[in-house]
Amino acid sequence: MKRLVISCAAAVALMAGPALAADLPEPYEPVSPEVYGPTVFNWTGAYIGTQLGYSWGNINGNFPGTGNATIDKDGVAGGFYGGYNYQVAPNFVIGGEADITWADLQGNRRMGGFSYKTRTTWMGSLRARAGVAFDRFMVYGTGGVAFANNTVERQGFGSESKNAAGWTLGAGVEGAITQNIVARGEYIYQAFGDQNYNKLNVKSVDFNTNVVRAGVAYKF
Repeated sequence: MKRLVISCAAAVALMAGPALAADLPEPYEPVSPEVYGPTVFNWTGAYIGTQLGYSWGNINGNFPGTGNATIDKDGVAGGFYGGYNYQVAPNFVIGGEADITWADLQGNRRMGGFSYKTRTTWMGSLRARAGVAFDRFMVYGTGGVAFANNTVERQGFGSESKNAAGWTLGAGVEGAITQNIVARGEYIYQAFGDQNYNKLNVKSVDFNTNVVRAGVAYKF
């Protein structure tokens, strides 16, 4: 009897084995995690920043008793800028920018028995920009309309101040430190047409300025 029970149990085990094996889950290969590369910087958007630099230039005009002469001037210049960039292709960026700069450009010279002084207290511009971008780094050119103030002082005759409009050209480089902070270095040249300072009897005065400056902006 005992042998019969053992034989029956063995037969049941042999029959149940394949059925249990069929119910087990099939093995599968593990899925590799996705690997993400660095994010490419997008230059499109508005920005506003502040800048500081060094400026130099001169005025050239017809001075009483001397004729045509030049007075050099230089000083510190700093202010604010803002604009908008649009990335039209993976490596091409266009945009527009405006800036306002407070300056302390001064120069003096003695001519024809008189001492003359000149100074510029502010400058500004409206410019177009076009650049080539290499991810977070961009090289650009810029140009447009410039505005500035110039004052001439003649010993014994007082001073006279004029606001002038002219043109500007420049170039620069920018680098994105983070997704929102962009630093730059820039050179700008500005030229302004002839003006007469009738109170001082100084005629046909034109002046120009060069500016080398660094800035940092917040990109929205």
